[in-house]
Amino acid sequence: MFRRRLTLTLALLLVALLPVVARADPMDEAVRRVALQLQCPVCEGENVADSPSGLAKDMRDLIRTRLTAGASDQQILDEFVSSYGDGILTEPPKRGISLGVWIGPGLGLIFGVVLLGVLLVSWRRAPRLTASPIAPLDPEVADEFRQFRGELGQ
Repeated sequence: MFRRRLTLTLALLLVALLPVVARADPMDEAVRRVALQLQCPVCEGENVADSPSGLAKDMRDLIRTRLTAGASDQQILDEFVSSYGDGILTEPPKRGISLGVWIGPGLGLIFGVVLLGVLLVSWRRAPRLTASPIAPLDPEVADEFRQFRGELGQ
């Protein structure tokens, strides 16, 4: 019984590892390495390596052909960039408008922290004493007021 379970477990493990063993071709790994750096022009948010579209398959075939011809990864990427622009790369260079996308959130965060700090300091500050909006009493009125207070016993 134990031997039977062990055999069954090993068979299932072998079947599970079969896709990993089957993908051991170095050319496939090189094609995948380059294709992971390219976005599929047809599929939104997918790279060429994982995209099921026909265009992505054609791009993978082109990558394989160029690698077989001896082109480097960077040469292949440069060819795609010259055809499609920087947007074809999964990680486009950080320059121009895309630099703003990288720097903008940081600047916004810094601005927000500074603004919050200024507001907190101003809220915690003691209120300033200002001149009374009531005009000073006329001397005659002041005398009457003193007499009135005296009559009240204050």
